[in-house]
Amino acid sequence: MIFSGRLASFASLPRHGLYIAIFNTGIAILLSAAHFGGDFVTNFIYSQCIGMIAWLLIDVPRRLLWGDERPPVVPMIALVSVAMLCASLGGTWLASKWLGHPWPWNVGRGTSGLLISTVAALFAVTYFYQRQRTLHMEIEAAREKSRADTIERQVAETRLRLLQAQIEPHFLFNTLANVHALIPLDAARAQQMLGHLDGFLRAALAAARKERNTLADEFALLRSYLEILAIRMGRRLAFSLSLPAELSELKMPPMLLQPLVENAVKHGLEPKIEGGRVDISAAMENEVLFIRIADTGLGNSPVEEAGLGLAHVRERLAALYGDAGSLKIADNPSGGTTVTVKIPAAK
Repeated sequence: MIFSGRLASFASLPRHGLYIAIFNTGIAILLSAAHFGGDFVTNFIYSQCIGMIAWLLIDVPRRLLWGDERPPVVPMIALVSVAMLCASLGGTWLASKWLGHPWPWNVGRGTSGLLISTVAALFAVTYFYQRQRTLHMEIEAAREKSRADTIERQVAETRLRLLQAQIEPHFLFNTLANVHALIPLDAARAQQMLGHLDGFLRAALAAARKERNTLADEFALLRSYLEILAIRMGRRLAFSLSLPAELSELKMPPMLLQPLVENAVKHGLEPKIEGGRVDISAAMENEVLFIRIADTGLGNSPVEEAGLGLAHVRERLAALYGDAGSLKIADNPSGGTTVTVKIPAAK
């Protein structure tokens, strides 16, 4: 795995080689303009031979030894020093053979050109080393941000789990008390409530073990939950769930909607003498999933102020989706509240 990762770092080698060749050509142009070393062709060949050998002797071993990781300073300095000495000797020898010059080339102007070419090659290698170092720092910063985002998501999920741990026993005890009271009065309704409670608990336990749940499973859980409340509240509660078939397999965080539905009933509908209804629907627009929970309760303020679950849902959306997820609350023109959850559609 480590060796394959180091081999993968060679993908950028040809591109860096092109940059070095362009850089060497620039050095040859400067040397020729300053009348160092000789004509342009001579300076070009010497610059390319020294620069390319220096680059290969430094960059190839670096990638083999450390890949894209940041190399240690002392070993890197030793590698550069040895590579530059070999490049100066090997590059001048190769260029001399190519041009038919005697080697070593001791002509004063040629030696000055050689020195400048060597120093320029060293600067080029140093530039790419610093560039790689900066890239490595950016990669590490991205990794740290990713780890921080993961921890933030885990904290939000844990807080929601704790909230559910507080809510669900209360809901369970109330339901069991209702079943106990119904048994002598209406055994059929008591049995019906137990059936819905069984469905709700099974769905809730299954959802608690998942990182993502299907929208169909979430709506099934909400249906069982509302069926129980409808038996408890009687004619004071009506509800509907609308889920297009093509959206049923979309993924979403489990148990995200249940606190919102509970708020709608508990703080919007139950305080009203005549009760009301809650309608839950899902729609997708431009690869964005919208889930709306509309009730005919008391309106925005009671739901917003009394709904502890709303803050946790908002935190959870922010941790999971950032700016791509949101929760909005608005008053309905005809009375009541609509809560809209917006998240990216995911399969």
